[in-house]
Amino acid sequence: MLYKRTEYFRYTFGKPLEAEFRIVVENGTDVESSPGECHLIDISPGGAKLFTKFDIPLERESVRLHIKFTLYEKLIDLQGVIVWKKPYSGGYMYGYDFEEDVAIEQLIVEELKLRRRSEIDSVSATTED
Repeated sequence: MLYKRTEYFRYTFGKPLEAEFRIVVENGTDVESSPGECHLIDISPGGAKLFTKFDIPLERESVRLHIKFTLYEKLIDLQGVIVWKKPYSGGYMYGYDFEEDVAIEQLIVEELKLRRRSEIDSVSATTED
């Protein structure tokens, strides 16, 4: 079996993670929309699946989003493009690919490690009581 280095692991949240998004208007001005609320369903160092009640139109060739969220302690602030859209439970699920940035990829991996360690420690603490 061949190993593809560009394939990422995917972390699925037990409870979707709150995030904020803005649509980036690509007309040379980098103007952004008002903020909207979304929830991250899962994440990898290269992208995420998110849910929002907003119907983001995908008629144009690509829609860029600016997203901010905190996995554990540090604010992660990045941009990327929507790659797919599906109606889901009173809103929409979107596939979102991040712009390639090694520093952001490393930050996501480190923050996920800390988050997971914290989750395991909290479960261990409650089972010991």
